[in-house]
Amino acid sequence: MARRRGGIKIRYIMDRAERKRTLEKRLPNLLKKAREFAVLCDVPTSLVVYLPGKDQPVVWPSQEAALDVVRRYKEVGDLQRFKNNLDGAEFICKMIDKAKAELSTVQRQTRDKEMHLLIDDFFAGRRRSFDDLSPEVFAALELTVEKKLRAVTARQQELLGGSVLPPLPTQLVQPPPLVMAPTFSSNLPPLPPALDASDVSGLPTTEELQAFFMNGELP
Repeated sequence: MARRRGGIKIRYIMDRAERKRTLEKRLPNLLKKAREFAVLCDVPTSLVVYLPGKDQPVVWPSQEAALDVVRRYKEVGDLQRFKNNLDGAEFICKMIDKAKAELSTVQRQTRDKEMHLLIDDFFAGRRRSFDDLSPEVFAALELTVEKKLRAVTARQQELLGGSVLPPLPTQLVQPPPLVMAPTFSSNLPPLPPALDASDVSGLPTTEELQAFFMNGELP
């Protein structure tokens, strides 16, 4: 007749010798159960047990297999790892908050790239003005320009040893057009040489001038 076994009380064993005997008896069974579980269910399984007074643990089936299971556990996201500890509504709320944060980051990065493209088009001459922009886009562009100006000002102050520089203008000002000096044609006749007041050669005499007034012509 089989002996009737009573229920086992799960509690800490106070006696040290009894506790050691129980460990030596149950550890092989624990390893056996882990092996049966891995084979029957075809799932990655590992077992790590630290024995009292031992520096190295008992690892099944191998240290490489145990490290692989731990690595796979760490690669799982926090929400996926702890979703079993949450109810349905709380889990969905956490997923929504995470998606909103990721969407906000992507939108901010996209808006920054759009503002940089607008600025590049302006300096490259592909855009003459910003009148066609919506108020929201124009406000974002203005904020981006202000950030860049502050960064340039801070860098200038750093290079000059912390000296205070005047604030940069917040609006781009077109420089005045250049006015070219008039050019003269090289086909114009040359200027006559300067006259010498003491040189009277070639001038009509008094008699010749009287004859001109009387007759209407020079001799």
